[in-house]
Amino acid sequence: MVDMQHGLKAGLIGCGAIGRTLALATIEGKAGNIELLAMCDIDKERLESLHKELGREEIKKHLDPFDLLENPEIELVIEAATREAVKNISERALERGKSLLIMSAGAFADKDLYDSLYRMASEKKLKIYIPSGAIIGLDGVKSASVEKLGRVEIISTKNPRSLEGAPYLKENNIDISNLNEARALFKGTADKAIEGFPKNVNVAVILSLAGVGVEDTWVTIVADPEIKLTKHEIKAEGDFGKLHCITQNFLHPDNPKTSYLAPLSAIRLLKKISEPVQVGT
Repeated sequence: MVDMQHGLKAGLIGCGAIGRTLALATIEGKAGNIELLAMCDIDKERLESLHKELGREEIKKHLDPFDLLENPEIELVIEAATREAVKNISERALERGKSLLIMSAGAFADKDLYDSLYRMASEKKLKIYIPSGAIIGLDGVKSASVEKLGRVEIISTKNPRSLEGAPYLKENNIDISNLNEARALFKGTADKAIEGFPKNVNVAVILSLAGVGVEDTWVTIVADPEIKLTKHEIKAEGDFGKLHCITQNFLHPDNPKTSYLAPLSAIRLLKKISEPVQVGT
């Protein structure tokens, strides 16, 4: 339970674009009753830069995430780093009685990892929070999944520059640097999509967790040189009826591979944790 007077004590792992946005939100009070005690990044320059920007000397700095996890005061670990970081630190955090907020939700395409952490959090009465990220419609999909939920798919359309360097493109010798029209690059299930585009389709895994799982959620990734806003189109059918929603996102000003709505959803979730009234599914 959150101490309403002193706030939920948190530690941040990852000081990149998303981590910076979340850290600033805690300092500015936008994230509700959250007290940032420590921060970590393996990049010393990035860590020092954000720490200086926050202007709070009392916030401890760590280059090693395991040092941050040893802080007994921290109740919530906010991961804003990579899928590998999720795999490396999650079990250790839960063992030490800390709940988690995970931004790199693509790590949960690994069902064994998800099931293991689920069991551990349940046994220790801790929480694993996964923000809705850069998409709308999760409330509807979660509600619909109470009964039979059939086909669920997401079509993500992005500017080619946000997809540069994706493993799927390298492995298949796909050059998108000179595209002059929209091109579908990938069609398949969410578990395959996150392997091929690990920095681009966390939303597909988040949708999977809300609905029918990574092996049954269908993903199409489109590169469109004319598009300025990243677009995610979700379609679902089931006993409830049909759902069709579209999100069009501005890119994060500091990271073209991330939609700005992604960290905003995490900020809102942090605020929700300590609110007495919960709105939405």
